[in-house]
Amino acid sequence: MFRPSPEASLFRRIPYRLIAAVLLIQAVVVAAILLFSLEQETLLVQGVTHDKTVPTELFPTLWQARRDLIVMACLIFLVSAIGIAAVVTFLHYDNTIWTLEEVKGLARNILQSIPTGVLTLNRRGIITAVNPSAEAVLKRASIDLLGHPYESVFTAGDTIRGALDAALRTHRHMSQKDLPYESRDRTPHTIRVSTAELTGDDGQPAGVILQAQDVTEWLALERRVRVAEKLTALHTLSAGVAHELRNPLSAIDLNLHLLEEEFKEQGGPAKQAAHYLRVLNAECRRLSVILDNFMKFARPGSMGLHAVDLPALIGHIMALMRFEAEERKIQLEQRVGKDMPPVLGDETQISQVLVNIVVNAFHAMPNGGRCRIAAEACGGEGKRWVEIEVTDTGIGIEQEDLPRLFVPFYTTKSGGTGLGLAIAYRIMQDHGGTIQVTSVPGNGTTVVMQFPVAVDQQQSVAV
Repeated sequence: MFRPSPEASLFRRIPYRLIAAVLLIQAVVVAAILLFSLEQETLLVQGVTHDKTVPTELFPTLWQARRDLIVMACLIFLVSAIGIAAVVTFLHYDNTIWTLEEVKGLARNILQSIPTGVLTLNRRGIITAVNPSAEAVLKRASIDLLGHPYESVFTAGDTIRGALDAALRTHRHMSQKDLPYESRDRTPHTIRVSTAELTGDDGQPAGVILQAQDVTEWLALERRVRVAEKLTALHTLSAGVAHELRNPLSAIDLNLHLLEEEFKEQGGPAKQAAHYLRVLNAECRRLSVILDNFMKFARPGSMGLHAVDLPALIGHIMALMRFEAEERKIQLEQRVGKDMPPVLGDETQISQVLVNIVVNAFHAMPNGGRCRIAAEACGGEGKRWVEIEVTDTGIGIEQEDLPRLFVPFYTTKSGGTGLGLAIAYRIMQDHGGTIQVTSVPGNGTTVVMQFPVAVDQQQSVAV
């Protein structure tokens, strides 16, 4: 599976040079022994006969010596063959060990480097392998996972525990399923989990492998992209509808004024007619406000980008909203970091966003509470931005409502137009910033806005 090099055939593994060298040495040794033996026989015959006839008793002795020589050559050949076989076996064993270690190292490096969290368990539920990505996703150290049963690591009700229970006990596996996961610090995450059967070398089930990936930021980005696509499609439609409604609304308003003047010339309208006129005028003004918001949402207009002093802007908004906060019995707080850099944006539109968020926080606390505005400078990966956080202790927002907060005309307030947060989202887009809302029903809402830090020179851009 993890083979670093192609498998060589049997004959390619044979060390031909080694065998040839051993055979050559053996031939030289046998030849030397034969020459030495022949020389000894020659000297023996010369010493015994002294130019006389060779006695017949000498031949058996010579034949015995030659048989001993043949036996010795066979022994040498046998020992050489055994030595060659031993050397070849050792080389094959060493090559196998080296290949096995290289494969283990390659598998270890792949497991350590893969960006997806990988967790393996044997058939008894003991965790046998954990890579660094799994530690980061599960927010647990490997020392707390390896060698422990998964039941002791993941508590009952944990989503990972449920996935492993289904895979080990009932062999029900999942593929790319998004599950909620809560780390030890109670931070909610969304984890994309897949499980599969882990098989051994014999092809039999050996356990379970779990893959996990934290997709919290991905899903948030997908939601923002979907909202941006919806807003883009509605911009043109909103501008056209607002323009077409503006003309008949102006005609209605003008004719209402003419009708009031006509009634005044005739001695004034009846009581009921005067009531109807007041209602019509109020509704016309309300429609006019809605159309104004419509136009702001569709075409925010010209925006002069320059360096904005956020601490001064937040202080101005605090002074502006303090009277209303006292009337609503709301404690208004601010916490601004030191040495706050200026942000790049339009002061009027940034004020509109902040006022809109603070007003929403006030409406979420009908019985009073606390609203805090915090700002601090942040940085990372070569970028710098300022983060503004507005937190309230109000009634909160249901989880199913959070993805639709920035959708135009969607509102959870009675009498609301549903355009306030949509306009705020559009302004944040134009500033190159982001806005995110988190909430727990009954425990309040937090809105986080991020603005890019201004460059050295001021800019003025028409959007």
